[in-house]
Amino acid sequence: MSTLIAPTTDSAAFSPRFDAEGVLVVDPLISSDDIDTLTLRTTEIATGTVAYPREHLELEPGVTDLELATLRKINHCHFHDEVFAAHAAHPAVLDVIESLIGPDIKLFGSQLFMKPPGGVEKPWHQDSAYFPLDPQIVVTCWTALDNVTLENGCMHVIVGSHRDGIIDHSQEWMIGARRDMKVPDAMIDENRTRAITLSAGGCSFHHGILLHRSGPNHTGQSRRGLAVHYIPGNCRWIGPPEEEVEFRVVRGRDTTD
Repeated sequence: MSTLIAPTTDSAAFSPRFDAEGVLVVDPLISSDDIDTLTLRTTEIATGTVAYPREHLELEPGVTDLELATLRKINHCHFHDEVFAAHAAHPAVLDVIESLIGPDIKLFGSQLFMKPPGGVEKPWHQDSAYFPLDPQIVVTCWTALDNVTLENGCMHVIVGSHRDGIIDHSQEWMIGARRDMKVPDAMIDENRTRAITLSAGGCSFHHGILLHRSGPNHTGQSRRGLAVHYIPGNCRWIGPPEEEVEFRVVRGRDTTD
């Protein structure tokens, strides 16, 4: 069984811990009232009470009807919803991010992983393998909207793997009928694996190059986690121009000019 990563409460230790391990846990961080607001919004989107672009709602494999029990992921949350946008600019989150990447902070992207009962795994991968950015500095804040346990699909990481660079995602992985890719199993050093369990309102922060995965949900309750990707003020998009999106400044300024 994986060793659990303990929360860090000393803000002076945030940067050294993150530099060495590529991951940092701060639990608790977000208030219960804020978590209630976020969880309510997920229900409103899933039930259609609040409008959300259907093309950015991803369902569990093998289902076609949108409901709370079938919704796998909400993409681009902070672009399309004011509640999620407010969370992305949460001062407590930005204070941690600033300690890791500096005072000029922009938003790159966001997703809400619903992980409903029976929700499938996400195999080993690195976020930055999909992010054409320069410099390649991305920190993700993963906020637990529910208590996160080994049984309901918590995240597992390879500590320090952000120092090893990006690995080719060359092994096929099927999510229903959709073909995806993952880091080959042979590349994973299980001796460095550690798990992250959180209480609702707890946050983990991980480097974009850190190897990580999540397990399936074997319980009868959802395991919702809101991931927001932050980049420094000097970060640029170097991918196809037609795919570039707005990088909103949430603290400091854009320093690419």
